[in-house]
Amino acid sequence: MGSTGMHMRVALTATDVKLNAEMSGYTMCFPVPGMYAQMQSNMASTLNIDWLLDVARNMLKDEGVERTRSDLLNGLDDKVMARPPGRVMYHPYISHAGERGPFLEPAARAMFTGLEIGQGFSDLMRGVYEGLCFASRDCYVAMGDIPREIRVTGGAARSNALRLILASTLKADVRSVSREETGAAGAAMMAAVQQKLYPDMETCVAQWVDPLLGDITAPDAHLSAIYERNFTLYNETREKMQPVWRAMMANRKEATHAS
Repeated sequence: MGSTGMHMRVALTATDVKLNAEMSGYTMCFPVPGMYAQMQSNMASTLNIDWLLDVARNMLKDEGVERTRSDLLNGLDDKVMARPPGRVMYHPYISHAGERGPFLEPAARAMFTGLEIGQGFSDLMRGVYEGLCFASRDCYVAMGDIPREIRVTGGAARSNALRLILASTLKADVRSVSREETGAAGAAMMAAVQQKLYPDMETCVAQWVDPLLGDITAPDAHLSAIYERNFTLYNETREKMQPVWRAMMANRKEATHAS
């Protein structure tokens, strides 16, 4: 997971490529015979975490206290996991551009559902973590079967809490990849194989990827049961909200023209 969320699934043949009703996402031929990559991309992923961190930082700054995002992230995993799961639902559509995966809706906006007295910052952040993982599952479901193992990169991949919530939401093992700039590395790998520096992509992967894989984070059965129920509500809520989002966008445009 990065600032935007790119979710990928390998299709071993062209017939294994699954298109969704929204006709969203991308399909690319891999530099391996008969192999394809399906991708669904969320408009915003960890930007949702940054947004909530910055809400806290700006409040502290107003009181003369300077903190960085890293300061607030220190110990946050433990605080998040100490809060009850599945109590606050969050739809992570924080981008001004709405959402593009797995559904196309420029009017989509982020929202919390289920807030109540007694909940605080850690509850909200847990909701954001869970919402990002629901959005990830939404994308994988649109492409077909969820892979048995998911590999994650980027800053969020370093969060033990986020990896556990993702594994439990997807009911799949999750492993982090410690390489930075994985997109650039992938392009370099393709060039290396093309230039015969490696006999095939499998050999290249064994040297470029496998040594950088972290330990497996397995799903938690208790969390999976909670998230299975909530994922249905997550999708029902976003589907019912689309006309509201569009009406709100129309209101914003009208207010802008009036001013």
